[in-house]
Amino acid sequence: MSALFSTLLNFFLATLLPMLALVLTCALLIYGVYVRWIDIPQKLLLAPRALHVLIAATLLCNVWVGVRFYLSHSAQQAWHDSASVRASRERFVLPQDFQYGEVLIPAGSLINRRDPFDKGEPNRPLALHGLEAVRFAQPVEIAGVLASALQILPMRVELAEDQRLGPVYRYDNASQGWVPNTVIKGVACKKGQIALFQVPHVPYDVQAEVGKPAPDGPDARFLPSQWLLRTCENGPPIALEPAYNKPATAAAAQ
Repeated sequence: MSALFSTLLNFFLATLLPMLALVLTCALLIYGVYVRWIDIPQKLLLAPRALHVLIAATLLCNVWVGVRFYLSHSAQQAWHDSASVRASRERFVLPQDFQYGEVLIPAGSLINRRDPFDKGEPNRPLALHGLEAVRFAQPVEIAGVLASALQILPMRVELAEDQRLGPVYRYDNASQGWVPNTVIKGVACKKGQIALFQVPHVPYDVQAEVGKPAPDGPDARFLPSQWLLRTCENGPPIALEPAYNKPATAAAAQ
């Protein structure tokens, strides 16, 4: 019932009142032209009291339209102003070492992430939840692989140097799971190639995290020790968007 009332109220305020303001304003303008320039016998005129009520209703409706426009413009301006703040936390160079799950990401690494909970608030603490990709400032060992870059979905690890990797896993149809590959014990991979892993699901309480950001820092569900190496292959380097640079006009205004 309350939801229906809210919907009807919003429809009345957002649609009917602006339409009423337009209709009343046009009606008063037409009436003014009629009174001022139309000269006919037995001209019909509104009673002064009715005219005053009509003018007052028109003014109130137009005041509401003005207030709504101002509030909408203010909200859009606030969102626009916060866009640069959000962007600076989505694409940035890590200012300090940061422990993310099992991996210590070194300072100077380029980070790409998406945080749907970030509304552009100033002075928000450093966070990496919503991590999409990272190019490390120096090689980092991840799941037994010396990596120069990492992409989360799909999981791809760019190799920092030539290295022999193993054990290798394959999918077994009989057991419906991943098992060690007894034929291929290891693979010789080249610098710049992409290591592919099977990443097991990390169980967690979905209901407890509804409407909340995922755990971050040391508590992040980033556990490369559980990953299973599938193979390494040639492929394009992991692409990241460059760190956000504040527009010159915005920087000059501050």
